[in-house]
Amino acid sequence: MHNLDTLCQAWNIGPVYTTRMPETGTIHQTLLLETGAGNYALRSYRYPPEKRWRVETEHALIAYVCSQNLPAITPLPLPNGETILEHDGRLHALFLFAPGYQTKQGKITPEESIAMGKFLAQLHRALHDYPQEKVANRIFSVDHEATLKTISEIETAIQARTQPDDYDTQALTRLHERCLWLETAEPPDETAFAQLEQQVIHGDYQETNLFFADNTVSAIIDWDQSYAAPRAWEVMRAIHYLFQFNPAPSQIFLEAYRRELPLSAEELDITANVYSWIRTHDLWLYEEYYLQGNQRVRQFFSPHAFRPLIERWYALQHTLK
Repeated sequence: MHNLDTLCQAWNIGPVYTTRMPETGTIHQTLLLETGAGNYALRSYRYPPEKRWRVETEHALIAYVCSQNLPAITPLPLPNGETILEHDGRLHALFLFAPGYQTKQGKITPEESIAMGKFLAQLHRALHDYPQEKVANRIFSVDHEATLKTISEIETAIQARTQPDDYDTQALTRLHERCLWLETAEPPDETAFAQLEQQVIHGDYQETNLFFADNTVSAIIDWDQSYAAPRAWEVMRAIHYLFQFNPAPSQIFLEAYRRELPLSAEELDITANVYSWIRTHDLWLYEEYYLQGNQRVRQFFSPHAFRPLIERWYALQHTLK
């Protein structure tokens, strides 16, 4: 973290007693601080100063969510009233530490699944009228040939490693299997998906960004990935990230969501086909690790064989009520 004392002095929160890095978080750098004034999360953004608008967009959305009486954590103001500090060529923001506790994937209780489904619906209802032009634009299409080319580049980078390990061997196998599937699979019909109503969504709704207390969501953090999409897109993404398409918790989560907001099986199925197609073209994890040298993403590598998400959705779909 750049010049921690200088950054803390800017918000007048010293002295700092302890610092630690959170277990999660792969894009921006966050440092958890215990200070004489309380506990804080100091965030240093990966965006360069010329992309300050990205941080301003995030902070404006957080303020709106708070105005809807939902527990987003607002950035703390500097003495000049601004919430973004530019220092040493980077952008920084300070947040109070979120209240409540966090859970881990694979250890989510039924009560937490209900809380997450209910809260996501409440969040979607609150965000429905937020102007879509005030968030980043998301393109729901892929460059098929570019993806195949990038797979080849990543494979070359892996093969050039002087001391490959099991992660590298597994990555090569998964990339090869992915490439074979992409070369033979039929792309989805995107027309029906394009006709679904879009609205602003959180964009990264998963356990790492949620806190719990008394069987409710007590805080939601990390709004920098927000964009406009059909509600079913975020529900599908949550079922994937939170539950890995496991039938029992997925059903509990979906039922809790639908008790707050309607969401048809047809919308989910239309979205699942496009979601699977786009995710299979998404090489972010491999690009970050093998091409950008981001070691923090290594924890997300899977030891399992490649299986297209659409197959996992079909298996789950038959169990849903």
